[in-house]
Amino acid sequence: MSVSESNLSDPRYGFDLVVAVTQTSVNATLKQLLAGLAAPEVVLCYVYDANGDLVPIDYQTLVTEAKGADPFTIPPDADPKDPRLVNLAALGFVGGVKARLGLPDMPLADLPPIVTFGAGAGAPVRFNLLCAEFQIVGIEYIGPTHMKWTNTSQPSGSGTPWYFSANVSLDITTIDPNSRVPPAVQQRIIDLQHAAPNAFTIQKLFLDLDTAILETVPQIEGLSSGSVLWNMISAVFLGAYFTQLKQSGDPVLSYSFTVTAPRSATLQLGAVSREVSPLLQNGHPISNPTPAQSNAAALVYVGSQSTTAPTPVPFAWNWVELNEVDAFSGVQAVRRDVFAAYLAQLVNAEVGALCLDTNVHLSHSGESFTIKYSTAPASAPRGFAPISLVGLPSPDGFNDLLSLDFACPPSHDSSTSASHAVRIWGNYDYALTGRVGVRGNQIRIWVEAVASMSFKHTEGLASFIDLPYAPYYDKKLTVLYTLGVDQNGLLQVTQTNGTVSHAKAWDFHPRGLVGLLGLEGHLKAGLTSVEDSLAAYIDRAFTRYVDDLTATINGYRAWVFPGNEAFTFKDLYFSDGHDLTARLTYVNPN
Repeated sequence: MSVSESNLSDPRYGFDLVVAVTQTSVNATLKQLLAGLAAPEVVLCYVYDANGDLVPIDYQTLVTEAKGADPFTIPPDADPKDPRLVNLAALGFVGGVKARLGLPDMPLADLPPIVTFGAGAGAPVRFNLLCAEFQIVGIEYIGPTHMKWTNTSQPSGSGTPWYFSANVSLDITTIDPNSRVPPAVQQRIIDLQHAAPNAFTIQKLFLDLDTAILETVPQIEGLSSGSVLWNMISAVFLGAYFTQLKQSGDPVLSYSFTVTAPRSATLQLGAVSREVSPLLQNGHPISNPTPAQSNAAALVYVGSQSTTAPTPVPFAWNWVELNEVDAFSGVQAVRRDVFAAYLAQLVNAEVGALCLDTNVHLSHSGESFTIKYSTAPASAPRGFAPISLVGLPSPDGFNDLLSLDFACPPSHDSSTSASHAVRIWGNYDYALTGRVGVRGNQIRIWVEAVASMSFKHTEGLASFIDLPYAPYYDKKLTVLYTLGVDQNGLLQVTQTNGTVSHAKAWDFHPRGLVGLLGLEGHLKAGLTSVEDSLAAYIDRAFTRYVDDLTATINGYRAWVFPGNEAFTFKDLYFSDGHDLTARLTYVNPN
């Protein structure tokens, strides 16, 4: 059950657009963010007050009052009688922490995930707090005269990093478009201002650190559980860490964009919700997933063209399979009906000129006849419309999403000479049919214009068919768009087209006395009328949408993820449910 089975038109879903990114990719970009973080060093020191309570003390004040003794520079094996320790003890020094946010100095593969997703829409995530620098110092007082000195630092190069784990809620808030945002977000703002000035909002999905519930604390060698120094680390440091982290803003998992007055033609989202989809096995979540299986869980953003936020529901397929986690960052899917409606609006701009009304007018004056076969723009043209129930693919693999069936009212006429010796009949009909179908990474549009006519007459008791009823104009245009990706990860559309004629050969054979009156030219004039009406359109209709398709599909990339990176397409194709899907990678993948 993979993204190839995406079927957002199923009544259980109905989302207009979905973006799903794996836990692995979110962590990769978060680690990128931490690796390049120029975070200040956090130094926290604590002493006992006169009542024996633990209170903070400014680091520089501590050093000054301890006569220059800096606890972070005293070696781990210092003698308890060292004057520096004696001076610190005289102030009731308990301990201190020196930390700097970021990644520990060790291989990325040895680091735990920054976040681990819970399942569902409201489940918290587990957040592991990592530091590039982490040093702990302190004095444990043993009786009235003895003390134990500790000075230990997080392993470097190899080993197990120190980190706290906390359950944290995810939250969404709207931010001011004029506030400081990452470059990729700013670029998206510029794009939207060009397309829809002052009509959009920006939402960020972030880790709400105010909701953090401590789950685990690091195992620190030489620091016994339950000691005063240990309690200081577990009870005091975590709050100070979060306070420092929040000074630069809560860790952001994504920025998304919604439009206050969405235009259905271009899939501008009016509301976004999110959920977490765990890896499924046989259609069910895995009860005790391995770390690798957890990494395939997806953070899923569900979007709607409506300004009402969609209600997330579990999906019946995996957005990313276990064996695909290392190949790409996530996937995107556009609901079939939404993309079909966009295509219909695109191609229907050309259809009106291809719809014609035909007319036959036969009259007489005495024994002479006047014959006129003509065409005019249709009074009630039709356009492509969505197929409500998409059937099985055609033999060539295309599934039709749109259909066009136009036929002008049948035109026929007759006339009888004044002497009633001769009577003539004429028919002239026109039909335009078309289909828009998808297969793999291709969109195919075809239209076929057919003009059929006939002419017959009687002389006395004899009947003559001068022109048998047949399609003497039958031209079919096929346009094929192929969706690909360029070297920059942007959509690249190529187009090919061709026209073929299935028209029957002109089959006029003058019969009897009427046949000698030179009527063929009048009949052919009607056929020429069709040819002239369509010549300016049929060969080039539907061939000019490369730029429109490119801009619209590229415009669906409305998210910026952890590490301040947007994503690019890796490939595009239509799913079995005919959703337009794309595999995604981050602009600067780790």
